[in-house]
This record gives sequence, C-alpha cells and structure tokens, in this order.
Amino acid sequence: MKTKYHVEITQNVLQEYFSQENLKKIIKANIQQDRVKNQFGHDYIHFDGSAFSEGFTYIEDQKAILLKSVEDSDFQTAWAALGRILHSWQDFYSHSNYVQLWHQTTENPSPEEIDHNDPEIFNSPKLISGKNYGIIEFFAMVPGLSRLIKPLMPADSHAKMNLDSPKSGPYFEFAFIAAQKRTKQEINVILHQLFTLDIKREAIHVYLGK
Repeated sequence: MKTKYHVEITQNVLQEYFSQENLKKIIKANIQQDRVKNQFGHDYIHFDGSAFSEGFTYIEDQKAILLKSVEDSDFQTAWAALGRILHSWQDFYSHSNYVQLWHQTTENPSPEEIDHNDPEIFNSPKLISGKNYGIIEFFAMVPGLSRLIKPLMPADSHAKMNLDSPKSGPYFEFAFIAAQKRTKQEINVILHQLFTLDIKREAIHVYLGK
C-alpha cells in the first residue's frame, strides 16, 4: 500500500484514541516499514510471497513487545510496535488476493460491505500474495517505466497483484476499507489487552496521550 494510504488509514482510525503527538510517532514507525532495507528478505513484514504464517507470527511478536513496553513505560518502543503491526495488516489486504476471494462470495458488493475477517478465506489454499522479484519490482512501479515493464512481469509478481493505490484498479477501494476495518479491530483488541492486564492505568494514559 502506498505511503499516503497507510498514513490516511492510521490517522483516521487512531485519532480517536491517541493524541496527535503520539499518533505521529506511530505513523512514522508504520511508514518506516517501507524503507529499502525492509523490501528484500523481509516478506513477512509486508505479507509478500505468501508469507502468511511468518507475517502473523511477526504481528503477534510485535503485540507482545507493545504490551511489555507499555508495562515498562518504554513508550517509544510501544508506539513503534503498533506502527509495525498496523503496517503489516494494511499490506495484507493490498498485497494478497483476499479481496478477490471475498468478491467470489457475494454479488456486486460495495466496498463498505467487505468482511475483513472471513475465516474461510484466511484458511483457504487459494489465498496467495504477490512475490517480490527484486529490483525489477521497483522499476515496474516507476511512472513512465511501469507501462513498459509491468506487462512483462509474472502473474504472481507484486507488481501484477498489488492493490497499493487506485491505479491498481477497482479492488483497491475494497482493500482500503478492509485495512481500515482491521486497523480499528486491532487497536480495540490491544486496548482491551492493556486494560485487562496488570498494567498501571497511568502508563496506559501516557501511551495514549489522552
């Protein structure tokens, strides 16, 4: 998913829960996941190459870091962990064929109708995500070069499969809404965990900034 959409989703959903100052730190950590060093050999961060098991494990590891960090009043680490969690989930919907599989279950749906948590799709052997073919993927996304390179890319490439922006086609809006719904669900789950664990309320409120 393009940076502007990661920012838009995270800002729109989390502004209800976090101060703007703290939210900026979460957003920064989110978009830093797209640094060049994270684009190669880190499929689990972006759910590329059908690295679903590894991606879900990464998210759970980041949740554990988040909870422990709030408990230890290490808020910078906790904000960063949340940004990473949300980035991965947002990429799940824009890098996999989840949206296309969901479309097969209903007729002429609107984006707002998408079920972001369909267990049958999550467990389907048909669920795949685009493979990162290396540096050629970058050239396939460069304006001017894209129209020349993208048609030559394999059908299972990230370049061909991604729903990273409206230019990817009509399914993008469905991926955007699904990512937004998941972001809302994730923050609610995390807040529930924070408030039910033996963590000082003062630490939680500092983390939120509210």
